[in-house]
Amino acid sequence: MSEFPYPTHIETLRTFAKVLGVKAGNKYLDDKAKDKTADYRLIDEFSKEVFDYLSKTFGNEISAIFKQGFHGYLTEYMTHVSIISADGLSRTDIGLSLCKTLLSKHVVNTIDSALRLVSSKKPLSVVFFSYHETCTSQILNWLEENERGWESFYKSLEKENKAKVKAWKDGEHKPDVQSLVFLQSWSQGPWPEHIDWQKVRVLLFIASIIDRTAKEEGSSLLIDECRLFSWGAKPTYEFSQLIQSHQQDYKDRISYLLPLVEEIQQGLKRTIVKNEGQFEYFKTAIDKLEQQLSPEEHKSHFAYWVQWHKARMYVLNGQLEEANALYKLGFDGGLYRAGINQKYIIEEAIVVAASQEKPDKVFLKHLKNALLMFNYDIPSVQSCESSNKFSDIIEDWEVQIWRSSFYKVFPKAGMFPEAKTPEIAAKIGINVVTDIDEIKPDYRHPNRKLKIGETWKKTYPQLVWFAQMEKSDVVKKLLKQGANVNLTSSSGDTAILMALEALNLRAVPFRSLDDSLFNLLSEYPHSEETMNRCTDKKRLQPLISAVQSGRPDIVDKVLAMGANVNNRGLTDNQTALNACIKMIGIAKDPKRYWSSVLQMQLTPEVLDSIRRENSGMTGFTLEDQLQFLLTQNSNPKFRQMSHSLIGLMSEKLDTRIDIAKMRLIASQLIEVGADVNAEHVAPIKGYTPLMLAAELDEVDLFNKMLSNGGEPRKTYYVNNTGEDVDCWRIAEHFGSKDVLATLKDIEGYFPENISQCNYH
Repeated sequence: MSEFPYPTHIETLRTFAKVLGVKAGNKYLDDKAKDKTADYRLIDEFSKEVFDYLSKTFGNEISAIFKQGFHGYLTEYMTHVSIISADGLSRTDIGLSLCKTLLSKHVVNTIDSALRLVSSKKPLSVVFFSYHETCTSQILNWLEENERGWESFYKSLEKENKAKVKAWKDGEHKPDVQSLVFLQSWSQGPWPEHIDWQKVRVLLFIASIIDRTAKEEGSSLLIDECRLFSWGAKPTYEFSQLIQSHQQDYKDRISYLLPLVEEIQQGLKRTIVKNEGQFEYFKTAIDKLEQQLSPEEHKSHFAYWVQWHKARMYVLNGQLEEANALYKLGFDGGLYRAGINQKYIIEEAIVVAASQEKPDKVFLKHLKNALLMFNYDIPSVQSCESSNKFSDIIEDWEVQIWRSSFYKVFPKAGMFPEAKTPEIAAKIGINVVTDIDEIKPDYRHPNRKLKIGETWKKTYPQLVWFAQMEKSDVVKKLLKQGANVNLTSSSGDTAILMALEALNLRAVPFRSLDDSLFNLLSEYPHSEETMNRCTDKKRLQPLISAVQSGRPDIVDKVLAMGANVNNRGLTDNQTALNACIKMIGIAKDPKRYWSSVLQMQLTPEVLDSIRRENSGMTGFTLEDQLQFLLTQNSNPKFRQMSHSLIGLMSEKLDTRIDIAKMRLIASQLIEVGADVNAEHVAPIKGYTPLMLAAELDEVDLFNKMLSNGGEPRKTYYVNNTGEDVDCWRIAEHFGSKDVLATLKDIEGYFPENISQCNYH
């Protein structure tokens, strides 16, 4: 298949690093640049290398500006790649469209932000796009005319360094980062040089970027567009409009195929009833379509569509193995080409790959990676490091949900009449256990594993099962017989976690709050892995469960047993400190808390929580969860039940949560190193424990956090207003008088960062 039209996200970073002058010789970056299935986390690893280098050599401020500029562009670019089809287009077509729209906008915005680092006289940004020979020579001329001391500095240079500067001016070389960093040290006196070195470095660095950009394909158009944009001109077209105009020739070129394409597309719809003999009919029709394709279309733009529909045809005939192989071809051909069709191909392919007699884990890994790369879904495994391991991108419960969704994606009513419908078993739904009293401990084999359940089987070490049942006497005997406290169930449950969940004030149904099981198990040494393990799906973990017990002594013990204070858990990836402060919020004003829950934005994280909590019964896509929620909320009986449950929860939590103890727990966590600036996705993306304390007017905790590294000027971004909000704004909005008084006292020590890049 010919080259895909959209550059990958890693290609984009490689080009960016190249024009910054910081790429050096990273062979791994080069190798991965055109790998369409490269781990989605690699982009963060590669970009960290680039911007860490820039920070070390050129300073944190300018590195932060270019980092924000790059990620702002990449986010918008990948949104286009995920939605807008590039069928029929070449890389040149895509490049021209990018130059005329989002690329020029982000380049100018980033340079404007970098120029804000210069407080004294400086050229307008348009100057950087209006040069005759090179941008560097133009900026050097500007420095000669406007920077007092530059001329005498140049004259004082040793021969070698003077030759370097001359080569820059003559366009023979471009200033490299190292030369700009050490430029001031080249001075031979007299001192001081009366030069604003920050300004000189920034201006020459920007100029060198423009000159490196000028060597890239399509650069003349980009620079022309940047010049117009910096003058204040508005883009004539949206990116999507340019793509559509470029595609008109392609549509005309394939118009002869459309009657056959429409027949195949309509006849192979997944929900339409099929007639006897239609499998052979559509097989012949697709063969005919492939024969009619011109060599160009056969190799590139139309091939993925043909393989996709051929794969679907085999699924509808019950031939999943043949379909899986064809989906691989359609998936590969559609990546960085097919726009929103990428999502539809993946959603079909993922249930087919999972429903193989032996799930195709390699293909599943590529499919899930693409879902995350194009932001069609969010990660299920909270790992920031790239990995080839299946378990580092997919959890076992996901495979079960995909299998269970097979007949939702491919309804039996839409199968060919002659198809042999595959039998696909999946471990979903509530694991019903009716014979609990029949399950007896085996003291002769204390580490024996039990397979428990009637709808499907879950594997438990018997110690974990009896801990879950709160059978302290049985657990005690098993421990005496040598039961291993570090064994886990098939979903990651441990005995110590079950003991902590028995103390959980927030658990529904309400728990016993009996600590005898915890006291028993905590006398035994546990591995660090056990004390920091999260369960599958609900992501329960020991320290957060300890916090939710509301007991400082339990939290102390769990920390002493090896729990990491900054480990994250729960479906929205909380730290223990954040979970603790949320409970303080519940205790202070239960009605306000539940009101905020009911009004919570339906973010991907909220929808993922629904997916995890409902045991695979609500489908597998985020859209499935949204539809489930909307259907429920439109039901008057469900709304009535919800309000009744919330009333009961508010009443129970009001009597159970001791706010003084929760504050003590928060202090404990801060003292042992809890990150008070850790960003969370809930209640708002980018919110930190410090911000939450400001909102709740928890002034003592707020002050303690400030003493332990709290950054009150740290901001989160508000999408609907385009504003960056810090603790001052939060405290003002919520009327947090005590925190506002503290902030007023310390304002002089935390000046607002006026140079902060503020475009998104």
